[in-house]
Amino acid sequence: MPGVNRSRLRIIKSIQRATITFAAATTATATITSVDTTKALLSHLGVVAGAGNSFTNDSIRLELTNATTVTATRAGASGTPIVGFEVIEYF
Repeated sequence: MPGVNRSRLRIIKSIQRATITFAAATTATATITSVDTTKALLSHLGVVAGAGNSFTNDSIRLELTNATTVTATRAGASGTPIVGFEVIEYF
């Protein structure tokens, strides 16, 4: 591959996509297949609002808590939003 710095290429090892549904709580989690957290990227894929939701309840932060857990956190505790996420692990 002329002109491409091969030392900067990142080859994907795995891709996992899932959703987290909130009940009446400010945090919720999802379990994923184990990844190396130093080689993984977590992406927020969007939120579907549930009944009674507001901006406070739908503003959701995601964190790759450990090798097998994604944690979603929001300010409010009402409504039942669903948040999508993707974890890409690289070699």
